[in-house]
This record gives sequence, C-alpha cells and structure tokens, in this order.
Amino acid sequence: MKIIDIMKNSAELLGLSKEYEILNTTTSSSEETALENAEISKLFNLIKFSIQELCTHYVPVSTSQNITTTNKKNALSNLNNFIRINNVFKDGQPVKFKIINRNLEFVEDGNYTVNYMTYPEINSMFDEIDFLSNFSPDVIVFGLCSYYCLSSGMFEDFESFYDRYISKAESLKNLKIFELPARRWE
Repeated sequence: MKIIDIMKNSAELLGLSKEYEILNTTTSSSEETALENAEISKLFNLIKFSIQELCTHYVPVSTSQNITTTNKKNALSNLNNFIRINNVFKDGQPVKFKIINRNLEFVEDGNYTVNYMTYPEINSMFDEIDFLSNFSPDVIVFGLCSYYCLSSGMFEDFESFYDRYISKAESLKNLKIFELPARRWE
C-alpha cells in the first residue's frame, strides 16, 4: 500500500475534507505542492513516526547489511533505521560482537553480515510500504489518526483512535517477521 492511500483514509476519518480532496488529486509531480498544506505535511510527518513505532513494538521488520569494519568497529548509524541486532555472521559463521558507544565492536577487522530489525524509510507519499501487504492497513490508519489527534489537542478522539490502534497492533505480534531485501555497503 502507498503512503498516500493511508493518508487519504486518515484524512477522511479525521474529517479533513479539504485535505482529502487535495490528496485525491495529488500526483508524484504535484507532491511538493500538496506538502505545502500544513495538515497534509503534518500527516506525512506523523505517518513516519507511526510506522516506526509499529515496527519497533509490534511488527518486526528484518533486514541484512554487509559491513566492513575499520579499527574493529562499525557505527550503528551506518545501519539504516536500526532498531536492534538479531545476529552477525562472518564467512557464514556467527560471531560475537559488543555494542559500545553506538558502535558494533568485533575481535578483528573484516567483512560481516549484520541481521537487524529496522523500519522502512519513507521519503515520498508515493512510497510503497511492503510489509503492509501482510495485514490490513487499518492499523496504520488508526495509528496515524491517533497521533494526529494527540498533536492537535483532540484528546477524546485520540483515546478512541489509539484504543483501536493498540487493539489491532497487539493482534499483529504473532505475525511472522517481514524480511526487507538485503543491503550491501562497503
């Protein structure tokens, strides 16, 4: 599902009719203009947070990345949207590592494959969120609506949307881990 579709569904639920109409006519070439609307920009920024939270707490998204160490270290910031390490391999064998001062530290320099939990990068309203194909996107819609209401001071609406969001999100905990394609970095 595309981010813009989630934003449209959320705008409709929130009663943002003007923004819903803008989103309905937005194309990839007019995205920048649509994002000049304060409410649409707010929805776009909040969906990033909502998806990050969903992946961190409810729907694990796993990926792999090849790294090369210097001084037996590699900064965690080199791992895209890092949440936590699952395991690390060198030449197909698991290796021990430590995390010290936001760095992965190893016994020796070399090439390693790091398997870790992540969340998808969102750069455009037209980005496709692959892991959503495994379940109903309503969970993201309710999450986005709840955070929109919270940030707008609509506390009663926030509670209603948040309860629906948490209920759906909790049911996703038993799903299989979604695998993102491996990234290769030197």
